[in-house]
Formats: sequence, C-alpha cells, structure tokens
Amino acid sequence: MVVRASSDDAVKQLEQFGAGVRAGLKEQMPATVPITPPAGQSSAGSASGSIDGGLLELNKDSFWEYLKQQGETLVVVDFYTDWCGPCKLIYPELVKLSQERTDVRFVKVNCNKANKELGVQLAIKVAPTFQLYRNSTKVAEMTGAKLDKLVALINEQQPPSNN
Repeated sequence: MVVRASSDDAVKQLEQFGAGVRAGLKEQMPATVPITPPAGQSSAGSASGSIDGGLLELNKDSFWEYLKQQGETLVVVDFYTDWCGPCKLIYPELVKLSQERTDVRFVKVNCNKANKELGVQLAIKVAPTFQLYRNSTKVAEMTGAKLDKLVALINEQQPPSNN
C-alpha cells in the first residue's frame, strides 16, 4: 500500500505541475501583438500576408514583394513547420523580441507543402531556419532555436538603436 500511495501522490504532483506550466504559458502569451507596418503603409493596406496574433506570416506569393517593400530595413524571417517542437518553443520569444526591436521586422514562413518550392529555392533544410534580409538580399542565416545566437546575429547586422 505504501508504494501505491506514493505512486498516486507522484501522479497528482505531476498533474499539478503540468497544470501550473500550462497556466504559466497562457499568461506569457500575448493576446494581440502590434505589428509595425512597412514604412509609409498602414497595416490595413498591406497585402503581404496574414497576422495570427503574432508575427506576420508570408507565403511563396508574398515573400519577395514584402522584402522589396522593406528596402533598407532589416527583416528576420523565421522558416518553420507546424510539427517542429523547437519552432513552437522559440515562437513566443520571437514575438516578444519583435515588440522590443521595432527597428527590425520579424516575419514567418511555414515551410509546408504550399510553400515547399520557396523553401527549396532558399535551401531551407532544417526548421527552424532564420534568414536575415536587407534590400531583398540575404545578409545572414542560422539554424536552430537559439534565441541568444539569433539576437547576436541581428545585432551584428543592425546594432540596437539608443532611442
């Protein structure tokens, strides 16, 4: 009986822990995220993609046009897949970073079947892959869900402004 009681207690503790983690994740997720529209363009007039409460999502049809619209502005593109665990883990951090770094645009592209040809064209082999663009030209790239490494890469390309 002692073994069973401790086993039941362990299950209860795990369930409580899981409930606490889920509650904490819900609190951290912003309900809406303000997206800075392209320079000189309102967010209502943008035909670049969809916003799901987080980052602007581009697809194979809107990707190059969006980069062209951004000109000199540094654009960080998150190439992800729906089934990628590390992609899901880093996404809330990207949303938070996009709110802090308004001098940089953050967008995402789902490398699913509909966008597969874009992924092949850009040599995306791993999710997540982050590519940084300026003037429609790739200036940097990294793979993996390492936020500190991504921030360092962004800072290499565009040091934070002191506003």
